[in-house]
Amino acid sequence: MTLPGLPARLNRHWRQLAAGFSFVVFGVGAMVVGSLLIPLARLLTPGAERRQAVSRSIIRGGMRLFWRTMLVLRLFRCEVRGLEFLSGDRLLVVANHPTLIDAVLLLGLVKDAVVVAKRALAENPVTGPAVTAAGYIVNADGPVLVAQAARTFARGGRVLVFPESTRTPPGQPVRLQRGAANIAVRTGCRVVMVTIRVSNPLLYKGAAWHEMPLEMPRFEVEIRPPFEVGEIVAAHDSLALAARELNDRLQQFYDTEMAAGGAA
Repeated sequence: MTLPGLPARLNRHWRQLAAGFSFVVFGVGAMVVGSLLIPLARLLTPGAERRQAVSRSIIRGGMRLFWRTMLVLRLFRCEVRGLEFLSGDRLLVVANHPTLIDAVLLLGLVKDAVVVAKRALAENPVTGPAVTAAGYIVNADGPVLVAQAARTFARGGRVLVFPESTRTPPGQPVRLQRGAANIAVRTGCRVVMVTIRVSNPLLYKGAAWHEMPLEMPRFEVEIRPPFEVGEIVAAHDSLALAARELNDRLQQFYDTEMAAGGAA
């Protein structure tokens, strides 16, 4: 799908301009949200936990608006299936990570999501205030990560994690770290698997913002029903072994998904 009446190359030039505009909008929006909207909302909201929830709600609204803006600009198309599976409590939402904007999409879709964020995002002057205000989990060593996730699940919340830890370049196999599996087996949460596919490489690791494919990319997001990990935990003498098996299952899932689906 392209802009009507324009050849493919002109459509790509349009998407390059739209991408530059989007990056500016995101930077300005992040500063406004982190430095103005969230501090103002926190001043008017009693209770630390409630203030964090309000901050997450503001971020979610901003991400949804930003994603829709990119769709209106025709940077790409997007199809989401299984959205109803993100509405439950005590969910660990696990997703693969092919592009720079995967988190934008899922933060807009998952209500009250607590993200496992890179330390660089928490220390960045643009994104750091929002990360702190929302009570996001900064990726740390195992026990700290699990404890913070457990506190989120104790109130019925949802945790979003990209277990690759970074974007996987096009054509490369997905390689999962064990953090998500450790959280699941040590907290007893439910796990929701999300597969993100992109028809043409877009904002992948190592790509410049202006590198746009000739054809308009299409995002395909597949959300699977939540599953319990109790059976895996019960089958092992230690949680470490249970986490290893769960991680192997998650790895096999994404290997199969990527091999079967390829691009969207």
